[in-house]
Amino acid sequence: MKTFSKMMMTIALLLVALVTYAQDKHSESYIRQRIATIYQNVGKATYDAEGNRVDYIHSPFNRDSAYCSQQYYALMKQALEICDKTDDVLFDYDHWVCGQDFSDDWSCKVAKVYNVTDTTCLVDLIIHNFSDSETTIALRFERGDWYVDDFSPTDDGEDDKAYFRRIISEYEKKKK
Repeated sequence: MKTFSKMMMTIALLLVALVTYAQDKHSESYIRQRIATIYQNVGKATYDAEGNRVDYIHSPFNRDSAYCSQQYYALMKQALEICDKTDDVLFDYDHWVCGQDFSDDWSCKVAKVYNVTDTTCLVDLIIHNFSDSETTIALRFERGDWYVDDFSPTDDGEDDKAYFRRIISEYEKKKK
């Protein structure tokens, strides 16, 4: 009887811990920390095998596959493949730094976390890249954590994912 009671108590504690852990990842403080961690890695310089300084833009580490949602990344890859075939440019700027160039004092601050649901939320950022600019990113909760699901989402549908879908659709129409 004691063994059964101990086992039931252990199971109950594990369930409470799992529920608490899952709920904690939906808190504003966790989401702020997740974004801070992602963008801190964006701003770091790295070094190649020969010890030469390489900024993240030229780093072999793919931030899009590591920090973007599966849907965003799949659409982006498909649009990139099309642009490679048609000699077009998908982006003429870097969506992580909000610009074409990267200032030495680049930084990112989370201004606001809002519209948090079980699977989505919005985050307003202040990106300093030569000057301060405000932008919004959409997040998706998948694979046990938050991932960027769109850069600069808008109410009118003119966001990155809509842009990718338009490129894909136009390419498919031309093929027919």
